[in-house]
Amino acid sequence: MPPFCASSSADPTTWVCPWYHGAGGLPRNAFTGRVYRGINTLALWCAGQESGYADARWATYRQWSEQGAQVRRGEQGTAVLFYRDLSLEAAGETSKDKAAAPRFVARASTVFNAAQVDGTPEPPALPAIPIGPIPAFNRFVAATSAVIRTGASACYLPARDEIRLTERAAFRSAAGYCGTLAHELVHWTRTPHRLDRQLTTRFATRVYAAEELVAELGSAFVLAGLGLAPEPHPNHAAYMAGWLPLVRDDPRALTTAASLASRAAQYLEAFAQPATDAAIAA
Repeated sequence: MPPFCASSSADPTTWVCPWYHGAGGLPRNAFTGRVYRGINTLALWCAGQESGYADARWATYRQWSEQGAQVRRGEQGTAVLFYRDLSLEAAGETSKDKAAAPRFVARASTVFNAAQVDGTPEPPALPAIPIGPIPAFNRFVAATSAVIRTGASACYLPARDEIRLTERAAFRSAAGYCGTLAHELVHWTRTPHRLDRQLTTRFATRVYAAEELVAELGSAFVLAGLGLAPEPHPNHAAYMAGWLPLVRDDPRALTTAASLASRAAQYLEAFAQPATDAAIAA
């Protein structure tokens, strides 16, 4: 497999990806606490950015109403997708253990942000972590045990199963450093002894572009999960040109990539949890 590299430095551009929003973290259901994954993460981030929402909580009209809150008249909701197992419904079962093969069908639901609602319950207070963002990120990276060596550019080398990263002093900000390393860590998850992410069948000759898109989305998901705001790379417009044709020619590519990116982020979050717990207890 070829090395998977991050973009190189260049002058800033005016266009940045919509998932570089800097507020709210990962969108989650206001009452179940469940984090929205895959394409739903992107849909809610984009909707929040467009409308200026700083709150990460979303819920359906019915869920808000059941809590005594009221969606304001004229507010437009945002569609999210979920999958329903028709085989369970047909059999009238409630257990996941069944003889019949599952038959999943996509369904849409409409959710509203807490900023669109009157009488919104206050969000639960999160425990303060008495460390800065870079130490927290460093603990997370160390917990992965990924091999990281200094190199001329940032990339992941599958043949060596190691990440190459330029000196930290070469980065313009702490957020830029974290974003680049998170990008390479998502590439690191694709190996057979980790997530075994196989893209050839789905993307044929565009595997490299698809993997880069997965890493770009995954790094944003990872940083948001850690409570760090991702920072746009100064050369994003040129960098994205590598995978934009894939999305343009294949409308489902973004959905597939977002799903794979969420899986990679969840894999990495398993390393982040012990680091977070230790920081809170310190």
